[in-house]
Amino acid sequence: MEAFHKLGLPAEVISAIDKMGFTAPTSIQEKAIPTLLAGETDVVALAQTGTGKTAAFGLPLVSRMQHLPNHIGGLILCPTRELCLQITRDIQQFSAFSGKLNVVSVYGGANIVQQIKDIKRGAHIVVATPGRMVDLINRGAIRLDEVEVVVLDEADEMLNMGFKDELDAILETTPADKNTWLFSATMPAEVSRIAKRYMKSPIEIAGANAGTSNANIEHTYAVVRNDEKFRVLRRIIDATPDFFGIVFTRTRRDAKEVAEKLIKDGYRADAIHGDLSQAQREMVMQRYRNRNLQLLIATDVAARGIDVSDVTHVIHYHLPDEPENYTHRSGRTARAGKSGISIALLTTRDKSKIKMFEKSAGMQWLPYSIPEPGDIIAAKMQDKISQLREIEVHPEIEKLLKPMRDELSTWDAFDLISRMLSTEFRGMVSYYKNESSITNETRKPAGNASKLFVNLGTYDRISEQELRTFLIEMAHINPDDIAFVLMRKSYSFVEVKKAAVSKLVKSSVGAYYGDRSVIIEEREENENSQRSDRGGFDGKRKKFDNKKGRDKFPRGAKSSGAGKRKRVVR
Repeated sequence: MEAFHKLGLPAEVISAIDKMGFTAPTSIQEKAIPTLLAGETDVVALAQTGTGKTAAFGLPLVSRMQHLPNHIGGLILCPTRELCLQITRDIQQFSAFSGKLNVVSVYGGANIVQQIKDIKRGAHIVVATPGRMVDLINRGAIRLDEVEVVVLDEADEMLNMGFKDELDAILETTPADKNTWLFSATMPAEVSRIAKRYMKSPIEIAGANAGTSNANIEHTYAVVRNDEKFRVLRRIIDATPDFFGIVFTRTRRDAKEVAEKLIKDGYRADAIHGDLSQAQREMVMQRYRNRNLQLLIATDVAARGIDVSDVTHVIHYHLPDEPENYTHRSGRTARAGKSGISIALLTTRDKSKIKMFEKSAGMQWLPYSIPEPGDIIAAKMQDKISQLREIEVHPEIEKLLKPMRDELSTWDAFDLISRMLSTEFRGMVSYYKNESSITNETRKPAGNASKLFVNLGTYDRISEQELRTFLIEMAHINPDDIAFVLMRKSYSFVEVKKAAVSKLVKSSVGAYYGDRSVIIEEREENENSQRSDRGGFDGKRKKFDNKKGRDKFPRGAKSSGAGKRKRVVR
């Protein structure tokens, strides 16, 4: 919190930040807030989606609006209803201790008469979509001649959506001496035109890695036939026990179709698209925010403004045409410093776009290997076993079970758990048993790769990308030596080129990740073995585990060369 004090924000706003649980400002907040508080100036700020830009302009705007007379002093324009509502909620929280600062949102698809009444009651800050704002201006229902600050949020997207004329019309009605704060993820020519026409010698600010993709997002792709995409989507979901994601489609028809298929197959999914009423959209979004839905299927336009915490995956069912749209989509995950995975399902025709997207967004795409049915089911069962370990037996259940104790004592524990898992996963086993193989051009040939067991999983607070990096740096191998990684809670499977197997196994001897000793074992391709209690495998396999001479290092320690302590990436 001390870091926010240093930015010059008033005590009332600091109190609101404290209540919201903010700890330290992001890069764009640290750079923008002092500038916007300093005085009368125009600003052009480049910031990625999910880097806290709403607070970057919202906190100084609230600070400047605290002592306004009864007129509209701040106007925020944004591309969609969802983003309009999100910004309004945030501004209201920022101003919780700032007296009677009234914030009103106006957007299409809602009752305009009620919105007019809200404005006439007295609004200090109005958050609006361009189309509805033009409608209000044409009706004479709003006056913008005393506006002191205009914020253009996601200016690039407003122009992509065709709001150029509306923005011109709105800005023409605002005072010439106002301040304009323009926030954008990218800076195409049309955004530059608006800056030159309506802004006075703007100060330019850029957040960390502005204009590029979020560094916490792992960008992957799989090349499959178009008619196999849905089956691939199911495998991705099934292979990730804690999957919570957004699936992007090209059209609203595709969104409906994918959502209907998922619902039919028993997944907690729903779609948002242009055919839904505002009430329907808000109902779907509320269910998703509350995690009553596991999957949200969306078109680009409908998904604008979605700000939901802890989204683990963004799936591009259809690749967008422009790199900027890919960046915006992927930005729905890895928010607030967290990590996330973006997976693009490409057809052969889409492969040519990869280099263009990588260059434009400053990222590298890694091949994603579609999980095999056996690994998917094993991951699901391991997750269920982990859940069982954590469950506390309810006293009432324990009381009801007591009369059955003698009968249950005759059961073998493994046999009992096997029967329970068989009951739960019978449907999944049947589905994958009857499923035909998927043509996957992304995966490395089986004859050139081996599958390794690594005793690190999500319980070790390591992401898939972090595990890749750890193995690559520990063994000094190339990134493309690792074909794919399948994460589980207490361990992972890694498919690597045969030439790299020996390096990985040898380098793991004596290595630690945090306080966990690293064990790597080569598992034979068709081996059908059970995990032992120590985390390895019994049966036919090659075992690599030498506890002698292991050095234990604190989390974050790094190796500086051969013969020294093993590298630990954290």
